[in-house]
Amino acid sequence: MLFEESWTVRWLLKYRTATTPIITFLLHVKGLYKTYGRRPVLKGLDLEVGEGERVFLLAPNGYGKSTLLKVIANVEPFQSGEITVKGYRVPSPQSRSVISYVSENDNLYEGFSLGYLGNFSARFWPFDLDYYREFLSLIALPENVKYGSLSKGQRMLVRVALGMAKDVPLYLVDEPLSALDFLLREKVIKMMERRADRTFLFTSHQIDELAGFATRFVFLKDGKIVKETSDPNAVKGIYGEVFGG
Repeated sequence: MLFEESWTVRWLLKYRTATTPIITFLLHVKGLYKTYGRRPVLKGLDLEVGEGERVFLLAPNGYGKSTLLKVIANVEPFQSGEITVKGYRVPSPQSRSVISYVSENDNLYEGFSLGYLGNFSARFWPFDLDYYREFLSLIALPENVKYGSLSKGQRMLVRVALGMAKDVPLYLVDEPLSALDFLLREKVIKMMERRADRTFLFTSHQIDELAGFATRFVFLKDGKIVKETSDPNAVKGIYGEVFGG
């Protein structure tokens, strides 16, 4: 393994019984520090995400959720700590190849058609064109439409469609329901559920709508994961306890 086994894994290996499953961590983050200039954002953060988990990362704006996803996705550097994805260290070309990152930020070239964006992605990634085209059909966007002609919400839909069409083990999804009306949010969730056998780390302010998709909820405060639960009914209470709402 490229990283030292965590205390949890060592404990399982020592005390497991014949019926105790061994947890396989697809994503391992240990002692992660990230600053912007002199301002610390992530302060020794630890996080492990098991294969097949769908982890909902929760915090108010400005607490570092998007920053954590960007760092794991190889988009931004970090000062110290260790990240591995499927055994590959971050940053590295190998780790990038097993991650799909859906950004809330608008980062696609406006002159490309939606069809070209799909075909272009398929040249460089394991990419399910049928899934992508079905997604576009579901949200009523023709392939010949130029990305630059779309509204803010439609652009977000295209970025989600491109990200979810990548056939990879880990999906990092930042605010997939942002700027969408209720009916479109339902359609996005439906397409995310088609990938429910994969591993997710995602953020959203639409907690009620995505709670059913998550298998675990983790709470980010002061640059660290401070609480977690697998009970969706406990989320609002913990959120209020942690963030004072």
